[in-house]
Amino acid sequence: MISQFIGQTEAAILRFSVSLLTEIELKIMKKQIISQHQAMKYAKHQIDLFVKQMHFRQALSAVYRSEIYIYISTKLARVFEQYRVFKCV
Repeated sequence: MISQFIGQTEAAILRFSVSLLTEIELKIMKKQIISQHQAMKYAKHQIDLFVKQMHFRQALSAVYRSEIYIYISTKLARVFEQYRVFKCV
């Protein structure tokens, strides 16, 4: 339904972002990810793979990668608080 109002690329990015957040939250609940650093490293790796798979131009890839990472980071901050995920200093 939302894809009627936005482009296919943006819809794919939204679906990916939501599914990545869900996946990371599930891994935290199952104790497969135990630290914030681990979660952010996993998210960055998944974002890099997704952007590479989309075959964007280099400049557009950098923008999308950055925007997805910022979105994921802010949403994960709430998840980290909720599950009291270990933070490495």
